[in-house]
Amino acid sequence: MIMKKAAGVLLICKRTGNFLLLKRSDQVTYSNRWAVVAGAVEKNESPLQTIKRELKEETQIPSNDIVFEFFETQNLIRSFDLFIGYCDKEYECILNEENSSWGWFNMNNLPTPLFPTLYSSLVKIF
Repeated sequence: MIMKKAAGVLLICKRTGNFLLLKRSDQVTYSNRWAVVAGAVEKNESPLQTIKRELKEETQIPSNDIVFEFFETQNLIRSFDLFIGYCDKEYECILNEENSSWGWFNMNNLPTPLFPTLYSSLVKIF
């Protein structure tokens, strides 16, 4: 069986140090958990292209002013490439049906419950 790839991005505001998390809706796996912007890598798409597309689809945040850096690969249900995206401001989000809420957080005010592997990644980053 070929493991399908997925990719996600943790947006970090350089000015405030806060990071963007989305609360997954009832319509997706790991519903009602806080997670990064993420999605499946489509055919003929790189993980970096995936996170830029997902950022636009899930939040309406444009990726042109964001500096992306690869962080790590996690092996969950599928192989998951996590990137960090550095931005200059805390963007407002316009969500699609995959998420029900959003917010800018830091390690002192984490929402719960988090996506299963998110906390360990945050600890490594911060």
